[in-house]
Amino acid sequence: MTFDFIEKRPGPGDRLVWFPFADNDDFNPSWWNHRSFYGESSYTLLEVHSDGVEVARIELDSDVAIDHYVGTPQLGDTALEIQLIEVAASQRRRGVGTKIMQALVARHPERRLLAFSEEADDFWASLGWARYDHPEGPRFSRPLFIQTAAGA
Repeated sequence: MTFDFIEKRPGPGDRLVWFPFADNDDFNPSWWNHRSFYGESSYTLLEVHSDGVEVARIELDSDVAIDHYVGTPQLGDTALEIQLIEVAASQRRRGVGTKIMQALVARHPERRLLAFSEEADDFWASLGWARYDHPEGPRFSRPLFIQTAAGA
């Protein structure tokens, strides 16, 4: 399975509210239907296609703060956060998410990907990513998963 990552950028006419994705019942509309836009930002939106079909959506953020989590490695500018990833409902439970993550890692070899987990701890752990917990515990903060270092 191969993927095309299509970067979504606001156009010249987009002001304040931007609609980066077409309506698609396979995705949660409250996550993707519109974005506030105030000029340059640290996030990147990706529409992921396989064989011409949209199979996932991803939001990446290069402005990452993780020092408040116990024992995290010093990543500096290499950190790239997966703010949000959603596999199309029709594509779930087929290994698509795992394959997309492998392709995303290959697409960003100079970066270390990470994600704060809301409900997907098992998914991030299945990738072999290291888990870090906030010192105040899960009641106040989500677990953090960081891609293992190359060669580790």
